Amino acid sequence: MSITLSVLFSLASIVFIENFHRSTPFVDRLPPGREFWSHPFKFVATYGHVYKLHMDHVSAETAERRKKKVDDVQKRSRYRKAHGLEDEKGLGGWTAKSNHNSLGPALVSQDLPDQIDTSLSGTVQPNKASVVTDNGESPCADLKGKKRPIKRWLGIWE
Repeated sequence: MSITLSVLFSLASIVFIENFHRSTPFVDRLPPGREFWSHPFKFVATYGHVYKLHMDHVSAETAERRKKKVDDVQKRSRYRKAHGLEDEKGLGGWTAKSNHNSLGPALVSQDLPDQIDTSLSGTVQPNKASVVTDNGESPCADLKGKKRPIKRWLGIWE
């Protein structure tokens, strides 16, 4: 078992070092491999210093990307406020909604009555999802706008 772990650790180390060599912008500062045998402590110290520079560089790039995203979100928020669009609260408007708002126009809950009051027009409209013909088919509009029945097979849309 120790042979297996040592082989896996060796392979993982080689992959890590090769990935580091290919992705770091400070590859010119890395010591040559032959220096490891003549000055191993200096070699490891220089490698550690270059790795620290690399990590600082990656952290700075990540912070810049995050700052751009935050600025973009702030710009979108200012745009929505300036143009009178709905100001969404929470996580993108996904939280703290009532049942009627969270269902949307396409989904209908079984708990709600067959008639739903629309808050925009103030009129009562029938629930279109509950309309089923006598033979178990539900009407649907095709591309030309004509109503055609949708056949159901064991209560599942076909």
